[in-house]
Amino acid sequence: MTHYNSGEYLPQVPTEERVRKVLVVGGGSSGWMAATMLATALSKEISVELVESDAIGIVGVGEATIPPIQQFNRFVKLDEAAFMASTQGTFKLGIEFHNWGRVGDRYLHQFGAVGREIDQLVKLHHWWALGRLAGSEDYPQYQDLFVARAAAREDRFRPSGPPRNALPNRYTHAYHFDAHLYAAHLRKIAESRGAKRHEGRVVDVEKDGETGFVTAVVMEDGRRLEADFFVDCSGFRSLLLGGALEEPFEDWSKYIPSDRALAVPSKRPEGDIRPYTQGIAHPVGWQWRIPLQHRTGNGHVFASAFSSESEAEERLLANLEGEALDTPRLIKFTTGRRKRTWVKNVVALGLSSGFLEPLESTSIHFVQSSLERLLDYFPTRAMDASLLEAYNMRTEQEWTDVRDFIVAHYHLSERDDSEFWRYTRNMDVPDSLKHIIELWRARGILDISGGHLFQLGSWSSVLIGQRVMPGGVHALADRADPAYAAAEVRKIMAECRAAASQMPKHTDFIESYCKAVAPEMA
Repeated sequence: MTHYNSGEYLPQVPTEERVRKVLVVGGGSSGWMAATMLATALSKEISVELVESDAIGIVGVGEATIPPIQQFNRFVKLDEAAFMASTQGTFKLGIEFHNWGRVGDRYLHQFGAVGREIDQLVKLHHWWALGRLAGSEDYPQYQDLFVARAAAREDRFRPSGPPRNALPNRYTHAYHFDAHLYAAHLRKIAESRGAKRHEGRVVDVEKDGETGFVTAVVMEDGRRLEADFFVDCSGFRSLLLGGALEEPFEDWSKYIPSDRALAVPSKRPEGDIRPYTQGIAHPVGWQWRIPLQHRTGNGHVFASAFSSESEAEERLLANLEGEALDTPRLIKFTTGRRKRTWVKNVVALGLSSGFLEPLESTSIHFVQSSLERLLDYFPTRAMDASLLEAYNMRTEQEWTDVRDFIVAHYHLSERDDSEFWRYTRNMDVPDSLKHIIELWRARGILDISGGHLFQLGSWSSVLIGQRVMPGGVHALADRADPAYAAAEVRKIMAECRAAASQMPKHTDFIESYCKAVAPEMA
């Protein structure tokens, strides 16, 4: 069959080969993100359905995000103010790391570019390093050259605007929100666009005897839910990909030994709401603090080989800023991923596909990027092998890139105050990360691909923040006078602070833009 378009005949996919129904197995953030995006993007002729059970708990530790989520919001036509109000959301300019280089250190992995570049050839971190040679004791820190750092220091926020290359706008934002409320908000949108929800527990998966394709899931009450294409959002159980299709799991524990997390909400402290996440390193692992409008989300990621659960709970509760509102909930995990995340007619998202601890708030992003990739390669019922291969290759690269970035935080610490930190300092790391570190140490060169989720601003902030200084600077900067570089760096710091001073307080911005209704039970 063909159709007429701009003077040419273009082939169409035969009707009998088209995907007619997609079934999302599992809810939570990943399931409802999938249902919302697919219901928005796919033809109305393709049925989008989701099955979940109210009796099955949702992990829901991911309450912090990174800036690409704005793309997802725009694609699904999410009203930002309404979404933030309904999820008790706050804004996020970055992640502030405590005690990672050395105990007492503090730096911000900010979102955005440096305030401005001194020239077009040599990046600012080289000029900053050169200026340090001028010898001034009050020389600015590298992070002072970012507008986001200046704003975060004073708990200020407003969205950046055009023109993007102007210094006051060289930052971006992400969000903090209640993951359970986020799933509920997306459910309303997905259902308004035709997605259908089934309540119940999946107890079995049926496959075609010849092709091995999944044909249906079987419910506890005997119902069979058939589909042409399945999206596995069943969490760590990975019912379809790991269970029915037996896709092997690649264990990355040797690089990231943490295998436990304790999560607990606490009462929101008085005063201004911070526009950033905090990641506080402890003798074993680290703790997150995520500010919401109605409470603070807290959690402690740790390694059972180096700490008991009772010791970890004691550390977590001793470092809350407000009263705990519940008993800490234990989550067990293994860091790693399924070798392939799209097999036959099943693609896995979120925890069903793998797990990287939430140090850089990437869990929800992996769901988003996988969905974007799925739309790029959306299949026919034949599930062309070339599509699956391309999808899996791109997915694997993204996961390994982010893995290396997270491993760098641990491996490049100078801490030796516990067995845990001595292990991570001395452990063998992937060759891909070794390569990045070697080039950085030599001349401050960051050899990362343009497709890497975390670019120069992120890597340089973390490396310099953890005291990993290059042995030299770029040769083109090396010819300049250090006093010139120091003077320019000071100007940029002043410009960033001036830009931030024009922003409202984060709390005031939320009050006027997206204030949430206080919940009955905090």
